Amino acid sequence: MAPNLAESTLEMIRDMILSNKLTASEMARAAGCSKRAIFRIRSNLRLFGTIKAPPVKAGRPRSITPIMLEALCNYLLEKPNSYLQEMELFLLDEFGTPIPKSTISYTLYRTGWSKKAARQKAKERNVNLRDD
Repeated sequence: MAPNLAESTLEMIRDMILSNKLTASEMARAAGCSKRAIFRIRSNLRLFGTIKAPPVKAGRPRSITPIMLEALCNYLLEKPNSYLQEMELFLLDEFGTPIPKSTISYTLYRTGWSKKAARQKAKERNVNLRDD
């Protein structure tokens, strides 16, 4: 497999494509690459507006979306002592999506959320519980 083209070369090819004065063969000769590379870069410019295509996300999509996670974190700020079953019911009521407790637990772990941290954040927000 050939090495990737340098950024300066890619910029030069982009400028040549946008100027629309040279053929693909002439551009390839000037840039020191193949005609296929020119066609690929031209296609990326037309489809995505950039020289390179955006990365493809691999794997299954997460069942807890960022909006759900934000709502769950806000819920936990109000009720830091909630059990996983209560969180599960909250997500079901708010979003109509059944989320397993194991998924909720793993998602909270991934974000660095713990009951101890939740209690501390709730304590900081509640004026009555603060130590003066």
